[in-house]
Amino acid sequence: MIDLVEYYKNNVKKDDYYYRFYEELITIPEKKQKQMEEAFWFDDGDYINDTRYEVFDEEDAIKRFKELCDPNEDMTSNNTNIELFYFICFYLKSSGFVLKEFPRLLERPPLEPFKFTYNEIRNRAIEKGMADENGTVKYNTRRMIIADFHFVKENSSIKVDDDINKKFQEISTRNAKFEAMTTDEKIKEIINFIENILKENGKYIKLDYETIALNTLNDETITSFKKKIQCFRHSSDEAIKERNNFTEKQKKFIIDYGIMLCNLIYYNKN
Repeated sequence: MIDLVEYYKNNVKKDDYYYRFYEELITIPEKKQKQMEEAFWFDDGDYINDTRYEVFDEEDAIKRFKELCDPNEDMTSNNTNIELFYFICFYLKSSGFVLKEFPRLLERPPLEPFKFTYNEIRNRAIEKGMADENGTVKYNTRRMIIADFHFVKENSSIKVDDDINKKFQEISTRNAKFEAMTTDEKIKEIINFIENILKENGKYIKLDYETIALNTLNDETITSFKKKIQCFRHSSDEAIKERNNFTEKQKKFIIDYGIMLCNLIYYNKN
């Protein structure tokens, strides 16, 4: 399970658009958090604890997002819904997703969620000619649009094997799986992964790159790669400024290339 509150606290940066919601989102009283847990007893006696601010995985987060967009949901005065909306948007954005029908939504959600869940979805229905003659957009019409939302992942296109993912989780200071990390965190942990695998007794081991990588890699190549992205391991003002110079496309390349290196080093060393 992914704790969306902890995920937000651990990953939001002060220069991030989502930081404007910080006080509202993470100063939730403990008493209120307990009230957000819904308990259900089934006939067989099994107990299910449904914590409102947790999702099982990315697929579950998308499902919960669509549920929040349902026209019957209160997105004006229900603080739980409003907070969950921002937590899920941040998680999906940080995981590399884009909502195809509203490509800017996850990057910059509105200050009032209902402006999206009501206004923008209604406007889309009108633009697509789905409103009645009098301009009314029925609830079922809105639900059709919501059900057809397409979330496209624009992050890593290279698969992270289970063994590699377990190693990332082991190295991570918060025991996070690779897919549960933000873009910047993934880059940081790629460096940590490479160093963890290659370093033994304080010294870096050498692999036969000529054989395993057709002589396209060597120790200098990997050292140069790590040096270029060292700023992702630090939180100084200088490092943050340096990180901000990287475009999203460059970060995507770094992650794809980094995963390739992690796969190559891990499996050939072992």
